[in-house]
Amino acid sequence: MTTSFQELVEQARNGEHGFCDLRREECLAATRDFAATRRAEIRKLHTDSASGSDVVHMLADVADEIVHGIYHFALSCLPTRRSVQSRIALCAFGGYGRSELSPFSDLDISLIYEGQLDEGIRALNGYLIPFLWDSGFAVGYSIHSVREARDLASEDLVTFTRMLEGRIIDGESAVYARLKLFIRELQSGELAQRFIEHKIRDRYEMLEEDYRDLYDAEPNVKESAGGLRDFHTALWLLMMSYGISTLDEAVGQGIISSDEHLDFVDGLDFIWRCRNEMHFHAGKADDRLTYAHQRNLARAFGYGDHMGVSRFLQDYYAAAGRLRRFLRIAARVCNYSNSASLPDAGMPVAQEYVIENNEIYVGVGDKNWFAHTPSRLMEVFWICARHRAPLSRNSERLVADNLHLVNDAFRSNDVVRRFFLAICNKPLTAGFALRQASSIGLLDAYLPEFASVQKVIRYEDFHSYPVGEHTLRAIDALNEMTNVPGAVGRCLREALENLADPNILVMAILFHDLGKAAGDIHVDESVRITHEICQRIGVQEDDEERIAFLVQHHVLMTNISQYRDIDDEDIVRDFAETMKNEQRLRALFILSYADLSAVGPGVWNEWKGALLLQLYLRTVKRLLGRAESPDEDFWNSPKAQAVVEHTRKDLCTEIESHLRGLGQRYFVAFQPEQIAMHLECADEARRTGLAVRCQPNQNTGLSDVVICTADRHGLFSKIAGCFSSQLIDINGAALFTRPDGMVVDCFSVCDAKYSRPLTSAQTARVAQVLRSVLLDGEDVQEHVDRSLRRLYALLQPRVPVPTKVEFDNSSSRNHTIIDIETGDRTGLLYDITRAMSEAGLDIVTARIVTDARRVRDSFYVTRNTSKIEDEETQAAIREMIHSAIHPRAAVEAKGGRA
Repeated sequence: MTTSFQELVEQARNGEHGFCDLRREECLAATRDFAATRRAEIRKLHTDSASGSDVVHMLADVADEIVHGIYHFALSCLPTRRSVQSRIALCAFGGYGRSELSPFSDLDISLIYEGQLDEGIRALNGYLIPFLWDSGFAVGYSIHSVREARDLASEDLVTFTRMLEGRIIDGESAVYARLKLFIRELQSGELAQRFIEHKIRDRYEMLEEDYRDLYDAEPNVKESAGGLRDFHTALWLLMMSYGISTLDEAVGQGIISSDEHLDFVDGLDFIWRCRNEMHFHAGKADDRLTYAHQRNLARAFGYGDHMGVSRFLQDYYAAAGRLRRFLRIAARVCNYSNSASLPDAGMPVAQEYVIENNEIYVGVGDKNWFAHTPSRLMEVFWICARHRAPLSRNSERLVADNLHLVNDAFRSNDVVRRFFLAICNKPLTAGFALRQASSIGLLDAYLPEFASVQKVIRYEDFHSYPVGEHTLRAIDALNEMTNVPGAVGRCLREALENLADPNILVMAILFHDLGKAAGDIHVDESVRITHEICQRIGVQEDDEERIAFLVQHHVLMTNISQYRDIDDEDIVRDFAETMKNEQRLRALFILSYADLSAVGPGVWNEWKGALLLQLYLRTVKRLLGRAESPDEDFWNSPKAQAVVEHTRKDLCTEIESHLRGLGQRYFVAFQPEQIAMHLECADEARRTGLAVRCQPNQNTGLSDVVICTADRHGLFSKIAGCFSSQLIDINGAALFTRPDGMVVDCFSVCDAKYSRPLTSAQTARVAQVLRSVLLDGEDVQEHVDRSLRRLYALLQPRVPVPTKVEFDNSSSRNHTIIDIETGDRTGLLYDITRAMSEAGLDIVTARIVTDARRVRDSFYVTRNTSKIEDEETQAAIREMIHSAIHPRAAVEAKGGRA
């Protein structure tokens, strides 16, 4: 009969004769069985909706039981058991020290001893480490004397942090007590301030770039902003400054309110539950909340599919926001405990506000300050905007405690309206003030429509962020215009300076997505809500119409500049007729920049800025009635002269024909040195048939690839297939063809598996495949088929975006424009263009844009040199494109296998 783990531990503890003669394998097997059984029990509790807190503590308890047992296994085999046992303490540190253990977290264990490291302690150590590893635990293990541990903690902040939350698992408590005493002495010494400063820097300035954004599309639930590390850092800061180690103690000392306590507990538990599910599902430590994990978590937590993922993310970001807020509170109060004096709580009530330590203090000494004059709730944020300074912690809490004063009378109050408009009339600081008003709850209370969509995330929208965060980032972008380089930045700043009423622009940005919950009709719904708000708060009728106009057309300028031919005079004329005057155009130009800047990381770039600027400048000329005369031709500009300086002398005579042939869109999109490189590529392609250049782009984290060759039917599809065959994702493409038939195709690409720039080896391989297909006539499909096994795993879109295929025959005289929206995946562009080629379409040009893992592509096409206007033909082509975009679904619908 097999002896259980608990029975073996009891035998070892009692020192039963012959225990040490048991085979190690028998003890190890019993330990593994016990661990597996208990883990399975806890996983079932987790699946049955046990709290995240309960699960991590139960897992820590199981680990304690196992470590305790292995410790006694080891002791039972020592001839000097009593001597060793009286000099050692087996300690847990870090997360395990807090009794918080996710399913596959490391056990952070240290063997601390008194006196000399003799053979008995060495033997104990030699038994413990391998046994723990062989039991299936990931172990961070160390062995130190008490003095060594103390010295390490005093010299190294990482070690000190580990030991700050330690506890004894087994052994002599007096040994651990000595170490704990040393740690407490360090807490009250000069190390404390150094620790606080380091930890605050560590979670802000020094935080890795990948972890800084709370709303990262695939956050790390432990290390990213809003992750578990934020919560633990906040407690460490409070522990060092106030001796606080729990949220309950933080409430007791007035650091946080009871409501905040509940918020932080809920946020922490949700993040824990997510991490537990990720570990259980992956069968290993896996803290990156990938798209695949998001889908699984949505199902596991009962959110359902598709929109369920969006609802899950709303809750995740809300939870992460709570933990980040706790860290901000802790950082502020800990900085103050070590900083200059604060305002005297007994200062005269007549002093309405004061700025001290770059923070605004209001209503000091008068808890009824807001009750006397409720409009002050909006006024304080006007003060924030004027001084670009935040409210103090106590002032924040005073505002939060008085939000009940925001009622219908408050929302329609004329004084409140004037303060709100005054905030919006300071575009460079409005974002700062409105973000703070939102974080405390005032903005949400004043504009319930904003509160209702603030956390909404829709996968089908080209946004990485919830609506509220996107909106606030868009307003923040007005201040960040000072950092936009070149002509685009200069024109944006000039446009803002010449706006008659900046508050119209800021309110349009604030209202532009309020209808997001309505789905595809969100623009119309946003306009309706805009009118409703303006009438409620008392905005003048003319201003209301100006705001509504910007909301109605907030994507128009972006869509035209990115997806239509802005060299086409008809396009510019129609756009100018919609704008009617320069004030509207200026405001929409700035709004388009702000909206794009707030979509997601890296979405705003020089290319999009250049296209917006070109449309803006051409529209200004048309509104002013100025024709573009030959004397003002773009190829005679200083930029064209700069191209000459970068171009090989033997190619300088080709510059003008090159620029004339490719048009203004090409000219504004590339820097002089890039254009010079394109000329060299075209020259090489003329001589050899093909030129390929690949350079890493530090700004985008992608590779920029230029391909020059002679135009031919199906060329774009073949190029896309070559990239697909090498598991290379195309994130963007700009296609140009000169009158002489020379193609200059520019792609932004990355490694499909690792989302990084191409290596030199990858570049060489794709260049070779391009030569084989474009010059030697090899079938590109054969190259794709060779990669099909690896490619098949990547055929599922990373983001579940509904696919749309629409035909536009009104925006171009000679071409049908096919607009496609869908989720991005490897090989997508090749599959789409191959389907078009099989349908007999000629792709004249295309606009390829991938933002936030979502694709919107526009193809200018003809069929037999004509537009595609027959509805049945359009329906057939649409079906072919749908099947190409979703090959798995098409195969499964036919009952086959890929």
